[in-house]
Amino acid sequence: MIAGLSQILFLASCDQPPQTVASPPFLEVFELAEVIELGEDPTDSIAEIGMFVERRDGGLIVGDRFLPRVRTYARDGSLQAGFGRFGDGPWELRRIGGVAETASGQIVVSSPRKRWLTYLNGDLSPDTLVGTGDNWVFEVFSFGPDIVFYGIGMARSIHDVAVQNGYFHRLVDGGVAWSSWTTPIFGKPYWSGFGDVVGAVAGDSIFAMAMLLYPATILNGAGDSVGTIGTPSLSFRRVPEIEPGAFATTSPGGQDASDVLGTFDLVPRIDVVAGDYLIFTVGELDETKTFFPFRVLHTRLEVYDRHTGTKLFEDVPLPDGVKVLGGGRYLYVLQNPDIPPWRIAKYRLRVGD
Repeated sequence: MIAGLSQILFLASCDQPPQTVASPPFLEVFELAEVIELGEDPTDSIAEIGMFVERRDGGLIVGDRFLPRVRTYARDGSLQAGFGRFGDGPWELRRIGGVAETASGQIVVSSPRKRWLTYLNGDLSPDTLVGTGDNWVFEVFSFGPDIVFYGIGMARSIHDVAVQNGYFHRLVDGGVAWSSWTTPIFGKPYWSGFGDVVGAVAGDSIFAMAMLLYPATILNGAGDSVGTIGTPSLSFRRVPEIEPGAFATTSPGGQDASDVLGTFDLVPRIDVVAGDYLIFTVGELDETKTFFPFRVLHTRLEVYDRHTGTKLFEDVPLPDGVKVLGGGRYLYVLQNPDIPPWRIAKYRLRVGD
């Protein structure tokens, strides 16, 4: 059972050195299955690929990072449909916060600072809007017949966020059944600006984690914490703690926010691959982009058996300049994150071969 995991892979004792985990080359852990190129409508082009989901039929759902557009693609990358226009009214979006496909084949879209979810049919035609109480919704995940979403209640300050009862919520029959899990990052000066929250769903488990802090918490379907998973490698650089107001004023030669950028690591993604494995993507802030929103560079991967909590690999180096998009049957990796054509590599995990 995962609860009470003792898989602390770098536990040192008086007579034993720290245990290590293999860090093989990327192509020893992952096998390239194919590379697809996303089709584009020249009158409705992608600004940047953001949220990404593998559909049950092998197709893809892509949320634009900057535009209020969600698009669907066949498994070969050919464009099928697009939806979304900017605005604050019904069926309008400011930007895409999360996408998910329900068990019935509907597509659910969230938009930050909106207190509802947009349900679309498989062809992206509008179906219904479902309220989320007082919660602003960010990411959404399919959870059996229901939806789990990461969101926060109405907040005027970071203190209002820090004192909330839970950031992950289960939506059942159009209502929030429970709210669970909090993190200290919202109570630390500057931390919430450098890293947010990530999550993943596999089977009857929800994995919730602050990007800056190990481990991930495992929640069950009732929202109860039943254990943790994830341990940092020896190379992982923990975020520094900075005094309140440290960057309020600057002086010649003084410290500012750029002095700490690139000096710590974070986990911008957790993905489920082949049903049984969790992939933690580890990255760092791009030191060449020292203003908000910060850009995270994906640099290496960790692989866990989600059933036992065992870390199988760590510090597996990603190819230079790529971006991990998501999981599913494969690990999907965007080869050219900045400019089209958008080429996505599908990698098969070699574990269990």
